[in-house]
Amino acid sequence: MFTLRLPNADYAADLFKAVAAVVDEASFKVTQDSLRLVSMDPAHVSLVDFELRKEAAEEFVADKETELTVNLQELLKFLRRAKKGESLTLVYDEEKRKLNIVLTDPTKSRERRYQLNTLEPVAATSASPKLIFEAKARVNSEALWEAVEDASLVSDSVRIVIQPSAIILMAKGDMGMVENKLTRDGALVYEIEAPHEVVASFSLAYLERIVKPGRDLSEETLIQLSSNKPIKLTFTLPAGRLEYLIAPRLE
Repeated sequence: MFTLRLPNADYAADLFKAVAAVVDEASFKVTQDSLRLVSMDPAHVSLVDFELRKEAAEEFVADKETELTVNLQELLKFLRRAKKGESLTLVYDEEKRKLNIVLTDPTKSRERRYQLNTLEPVAATSASPKLIFEAKARVNSEALWEAVEDASLVSDSVRIVIQPSAIILMAKGDMGMVENKLTRDGALVYEIEAPHEVVASFSLAYLERIVKPGRDLSEETLIQLSSNKPIKLTFTLPAGRLEYLIAPRLE
């Protein structure tokens, strides 16, 4: 048996949405200390590295290491039924291959139970690749999301530039051009480390899927970049990890 209880069902839904930005069928590794997943999307363009440590939970009990594989879209159907203030308890019966989902209101006067059939384990990546980046910037997540949305008005890709003094997102298309520049001295950039300018382009479809749930979980995003190489996006979690890699779009 594996039991996980989180005090906020809405927060739990946001966590699973963030993983679902990359994969639909997720195989989580359950240990005595954490719930972990490293997986690539079917096209091998993006990767998610997710971990939720037991410190994040009101209850976290795993009698042994196991693997829990679920269809995230089906799980999210149940989590969308959560009302404000409700807590979430997940109980996985490995023998029966059933995931029990319990929503409890704040007064504990109502408890709703759902059951989801789990899946056969899917192939997963054991660890995120170790990459060396030339530059990094910590920026406001909402500002990053708005820049991504602006870029999508004119193109299906965006060019990301990190300079010593600013981070720039640019997009060009048949109908026009968009540029968002976040300066080092402004309120929306918390840190830049860039000895020189680095530039790479990325698909907006992947960035939109990833940045949208990420900004719901974290007010800041760490961007790590090298010219024409994958970008790494890290969203801060209080007791866990949420990191993504996206392959560049070569022009």
